[in-house]
Amino acid sequence: MRVVLATVVGLLGLSACGGDEPPRPEPRVTVRLTEPADAAVVRSRAVEIAGEVRPADASVTVLGRDASVTDGRFSLRVSLQPGANIVDVAATAPNRRAGFAALRIVREVRVRVPDLTGRDADAATQQLAALGLQVELRRGGGLFDPLLPSEPTVCETRPGPGASLLPGSTVEVVVARSCG
Repeated sequence: MRVVLATVVGLLGLSACGGDEPPRPEPRVTVRLTEPADAAVVRSRAVEIAGEVRPADASVTVLGRDASVTDGRFSLRVSLQPGANIVDVAATAPNRRAGFAALRIVREVRVRVPDLTGRDADAATQQLAALGLQVELRRGGGLFDPLLPSEPTVCETRPGPGASLLPGSTVEVVVARSCG
């Protein structure tokens, strides 16, 4: 009986000292992003990142910059690079583990097709390439065009002047010696 009683007392003692129980982790700060949506596609140079944090008095950083937090809501306007962006958010509070969140935002940058009518084919190709556009040259002018004495110039582009395209898009450039 003494052995059983000593074993029970020993187990109770270990349990009371935390011997078998793992230490309780500190509660985590929770972060919920509300704006913009993950994988959003935007055209603006900057976007407002907004969300909620618990506890309401937690400190929040967005891309390493302090965000304004009021009653558990935070926001901060951040600049975006063209293309894919990852925006990371961290929140901390005393006696809590930090909370983290991230979202992906694509800043879509479009370029306008310039009016190249009448320009030299090489100059037009260089101008489109400088805008990040691909060029597909096509001969126009008909059967007798190669016999004419002048140099080929741009007759038209497809899509036409003013069209808004993503970089890397292809513009068909129709060149001829006579754009009749």
